[in-house]
Amino acid sequence: MKKLIFSLLAASALFVSFAFGKSAKNEEIEEPEKTSNLIKNGDFSKGKKFWDMFLSNGSADQLVTENGEMEIRIKNPGPYEYAIQPYFDGFSLYKGGVYKYSFDVHSSIERTFEWRLQVNGRDYHAYVGGCDSVGKETKHIETTFTMLEPTDFSPRLVLNVGMGKGCPEDMKGHSIFFDNFDLELVDASGITEIVTSTTTSNVNLNQLGYLPSAKKTAVVRSKKSAKISGTFDVIDTKTEAVVFSGKLKNARFNEASGEQTAIADFTKLSAEGTYKIKAGKYGESFEFKIANNIYDGILKSAVRFFYLQRCGTKVQDADFGHPECHTARAVVYGNVETSYDVTGGWHDAGDYGRYVVPAAKAACDLMLAYEHNKNAFASENILDEIKYELDWMLKMQIPETGAVFHKVSCREFPGEVMPQDEKDRLVLCPVSTAATADFAAAMAMASRIFKEYEESAKYSDAAKKAWGYLEKTPFDGKGFTNPILFTTGAYNDSQDADERFWALAELYKTFGDEKYLELLKVYDPFEIGQDLGWQQVGLYGLFEYLSSDAPKDSFYQKVQKAFLSKTNEKLKNVAADSYDVSLSMYEYVWGSNMGAANNGMLFLLADRILPNKKYKEAAKCQIDYLLGKNTTSYCFVTGFGTLSPILPHHRPSQVAKKPMPGMLVGGPDSKLEDPFARANLSDAPYSACYIDSVQSYSCNEVTIYWNSPLVYLISGCME
Repeated sequence: MKKLIFSLLAASALFVSFAFGKSAKNEEIEEPEKTSNLIKNGDFSKGKKFWDMFLSNGSADQLVTENGEMEIRIKNPGPYEYAIQPYFDGFSLYKGGVYKYSFDVHSSIERTFEWRLQVNGRDYHAYVGGCDSVGKETKHIETTFTMLEPTDFSPRLVLNVGMGKGCPEDMKGHSIFFDNFDLELVDASGITEIVTSTTTSNVNLNQLGYLPSAKKTAVVRSKKSAKISGTFDVIDTKTEAVVFSGKLKNARFNEASGEQTAIADFTKLSAEGTYKIKAGKYGESFEFKIANNIYDGILKSAVRFFYLQRCGTKVQDADFGHPECHTARAVVYGNVETSYDVTGGWHDAGDYGRYVVPAAKAACDLMLAYEHNKNAFASENILDEIKYELDWMLKMQIPETGAVFHKVSCREFPGEVMPQDEKDRLVLCPVSTAATADFAAAMAMASRIFKEYEESAKYSDAAKKAWGYLEKTPFDGKGFTNPILFTTGAYNDSQDADERFWALAELYKTFGDEKYLELLKVYDPFEIGQDLGWQQVGLYGLFEYLSSDAPKDSFYQKVQKAFLSKTNEKLKNVAADSYDVSLSMYEYVWGSNMGAANNGMLFLLADRILPNKKYKEAAKCQIDYLLGKNTTSYCFVTGFGTLSPILPHHRPSQVAKKPMPGMLVGGPDSKLEDPFARANLSDAPYSACYIDSVQSYSCNEVTIYWNSPLVYLISGCME
């Protein structure tokens, strides 16, 4: 019998890469033996922990009763069985394994329900399942089955309790109760598959490598309590010769990653070549290069991602190409008699929705990258790509009023399909002042960036018209929320002051009209200037005002102080963390990699306002972090480095069964904001809360507005 092979990951974020067949070094252990319960909290003694519920045109509450049962309190059963679907993620089914699965169920009415252990994606077919009738008496469901299909490391336990076959036709509100879920591997003797996984490293660094003149450091780490000490060698992988040696320095405990760390500094090594680091008993690093063109390939791929995300047109690519998609007119929510042509733009993320708020950030990041670092794009037609998004945004503006629709999408996210196969009706969701202000900012910037092109006047008119709408429309105190039955991205915002400030700053910088300057001075820059994200955009406004022709008066000084105060706050985080990342311990949240990329961008913007060598060095440190100098050992950009994500939450990649290259994934999320992460990372330190799985949308999705600051950051650090 062949042994089942696992990797023992040094970080807590364990994921075995099987679906795309990545191989690497492994440690052998014995094949699985009979197991205890694979379903965490199957008795609900910890409340709803690890359990969640999917709703699709149904309505229900998920509760835990006083006697420890999961209660699904159904209000509206919806039109089909999976309209209400409690589920559990975080277990594996090995090919050839024999499993016993059981649970208890009862209901306040006579009805049927469906139970399944299923594929979590593609066609969602069941490995095992059944449809059973249930009433007020507790019923014990039990089955033993052999896993006949290929090993699945991320299946899903589901309970379909919507309107299924055999349910009363007039079924109304009621409750169905579940308890004592148990799944055990009772016979492992039939498991013969060899499973491989890439091993992490205890010596972590930028896996692409470094420019010859750059600062070069690696982090050596250990889970043991003793401080790290000793020396390290840099090895030329071609000759096996030691080309540099040094002492490990700055030994300390790094709180965010929960480990002892020390620094290997090899900045003095500048000769081009391919190397690795050996640090005695702590092991060795992945290979890396020193070269003048080290970032050329990743920049090209990160920019091409936007082309591959195009909507409404034929996309040419051997792996991810597709015909025209989403070409139907979109109806207006609440007024289906009215429709608009809103073809074009970029698909926002792993889904196919298009949202103005994040689109404005992404387009502006790319425009700033071009404006500040033109030489980096000598071989990239980045303006054409930006224009493709801007021209879609123009279609989202209502010509008569200047207001901008918040988003266009279907009501629900699609399954694992290519974009041309999402056939549901497209709906334009209501206007929002946040979207309109972001739109005004983007169009004013575009008018400046494209000033030598005929489109400039069109962008100018759109920006001014949008501001005209905002002048007449105060914030409603609530902001955008998804309409009823919509489950696609909301991109909601509880206030729009920072969006309005940004719009005014761009309008003033581009057009120089004093009326915009006077309106700017109403705002407090310390309240406005919080971030470069999609929700908090104030730092864009502060930077654009500071880089305009504004008079250097007291307001200018206040804005500069606010901008540099926020920059220096992030700079302190870099000094406090062994990995030189700009995130505090509590900033490992959904999209934390955007935070690191945004902060790197912020350092470069600050360097343009008040040149400081520390800002540029800190920006480069964020690249190092994103490309492998982190506790997970992952280069977080797909297709680059030795260890990078291969299972992104991205539908084209899921369909192709290979990751689209050049995508920055979300990264560690210590809030564990999806069921798969909660089931697998509950004990992981803050910065180690990452897992490479299509099920972990909070860790492993991708977006246009995560790639856009990456493009700015890399293009600004290529010299």
